[in-house]
Amino acid sequence: MSDSVLDRIRQNRQRASVPPRNDALIPGAPASEASSAPSDSPVPVEAEETGATVSTSSSDALEDLKAELTQIPETTRHSAIVLDKQLDQALTRYCKDNRITVEVFLEAAWNHAASNPEALQTILTEAKRRYADRKRAGKLRRLITMLEGKS
Repeated sequence: MSDSVLDRIRQNRQRASVPPRNDALIPGAPASEASSAPSDSPVPVEAEETGATVSTSSSDALEDLKAELTQIPETTRHSAIVLDKQLDQALTRYCKDNRITVEVFLEAAWNHAASNPEALQTILTEAKRRYADRKRAGKLRRLITMLEGKS
């Protein structure tokens, strides 16, 4: 009895139809034809025939993606950046609020400053002042450590 009830349930069930997928990564790829295939066959015949087309389209898409990637400047890692504590907090907050990274902000700031000689000179003057302050702080820390060691 349970077999016949199970058979009736299987026969009466309605499978939800899914609209064909538009695969944006593979331009010109045919839409999925699984809905037109009989439900008894495990692999639709159309899918087997279009397998070569999909792999060709995917290799074309791969080449297109590689070509697009060559248009974007290559990046490289730089050493850790040491910043003034308050400046670091303010810069990090600003970048998070604007959904960018500190590195990308520095790239854009450099590009802008490099194209504006007056701004670049102002930045350079401030940078030299900060550099001198950091060197002085380093010397003071070293002297303090030396004096603490003699006590």
